[in-house]
Amino acid sequence: MIPDSPLFLYYFLPATLALFALSPVRARCGLLLAASAAYYFLADPTGLPVLAGATLGNFALGRLIGRSPEPARGRWTAVGVAANIGLLALYKYGNLASPLGISFFTFGAVAYLVDVRRGVLAAEGNVWRFAAAMAFFPKITAGPIARFGPILPALGRPQPGWADVREGAWRFAVGLAKKTLVAGALAPVADAAFGRTGGLDMGTAWLGLACYTAQIYYDFSGYTDMAVGLGRMLGVRLPENFDHPYVSRSVREFWRRWHISLSSWFRDYLYIPLGGGRCAPWRVQANLLLVFALCGVWHGATLNFLVWGLWHGAFLSLERTRFGGWLDASPGVVRHGYLLAAVMLGWVLFRATDFTVSARYFEALFSFSTQGFDYTWMALMTRQRLAVLAAAVVFAVPLGGVWERFCGLFGASSPVVAAGGRLAAMAALLAASAMALAAGSYAPFIYARF
Repeated sequence: MIPDSPLFLYYFLPATLALFALSPVRARCGLLLAASAAYYFLADPTGLPVLAGATLGNFALGRLIGRSPEPARGRWTAVGVAANIGLLALYKYGNLASPLGISFFTFGAVAYLVDVRRGVLAAEGNVWRFAAAMAFFPKITAGPIARFGPILPALGRPQPGWADVREGAWRFAVGLAKKTLVAGALAPVADAAFGRTGGLDMGTAWLGLACYTAQIYYDFSGYTDMAVGLGRMLGVRLPENFDHPYVSRSVREFWRRWHISLSSWFRDYLYIPLGGGRCAPWRVQANLLLVFALCGVWHGATLNFLVWGLWHGAFLSLERTRFGGWLDASPGVVRHGYLLAAVMLGWVLFRATDFTVSARYFEALFSFSTQGFDYTWMALMTRQRLAVLAAAVVFAVPLGGVWERFCGLFGASSPVVAAGGRLAAMAALLAASAMALAAGSYAPFIYARF
């Protein structure tokens, strides 16, 4: 079961929301824990014992760290961090079937232990509340990586207001539409381009890359919207994970906008402890390369992911040299073009199944062949997909206030009328998403495999 599956959307989610609304506040934490356990069992029954063991182990370690004096406090933290990273490495790189969301719940647990060690967060004394935070089903599949500090109190007495329910439902509908209507429509084009074993023309290569660039953003940000929306409906504020990353004008800005919970995790728990930007220039460059090499390996054990991480680390290092000053002084269109080129070429490494496929794809991108759009346009790019790709480009930029201005054109300045319009839009998005799901025109979330 995944968040865009019929089982989740038509049965699990309505039942959970109904029981949550009917339950007394004091019983809701237990209900959310039970719902999260049921969700995980239906999604990955073999991984449930791993999640349960990690939960109990981290709860016990948090208590030990919280009540131990120095230097034992530091030693227990080191044990906990090593155990979590070791568990992640065992399943991710040991040729074993990875439990659902292991990359996300282990990083969340490491953040919890380190925060307790630093005194930022008190060790949680209620094992049920800790377990509910660890396994909270909206975030368990693909994040965001939530810090325990904000969500533990919310899970203690979850009391969403009407505004939370309204905004959460809208966010969920938008996220589902991103996944099913945009990412799902563009995925076949990207899959066909990256799946060709030979004869890939330049036009198909660039079109496939453009579609994948849009697909991964709408797929992953769509999941985040669904998770944040669900969390809000259940009285829990999950962190934002995206802020229109493709409008960035440097790679460093891109990483402030893309997968924010992961980049901030690496910043707070690795980059800054290594010295951050306060070291000698060569040390800062080395730290950036190390952090992004590990960021790449976090995604997978293949050479492609390692090189993808180093690719981004190299650009971040470059931007800390004189090149960064030149870039800052350049026209906006130059900076934006540079960012898109760096990120899109990096997606080749991320999407290709191995380094050989990556090399072949790069060769096709820069083949400058005069033949070639027959396969691209006739076999793949229907008018519908062209329209979806165009819409994906438009909605990748901030459009704050557009809805209000649109309503104002029709005299709908009344909050009641505007709310009615949003409700109608939400119903339309949900209906269109349901039709896409019924047609089977969707694929699993990309980040669910991490």
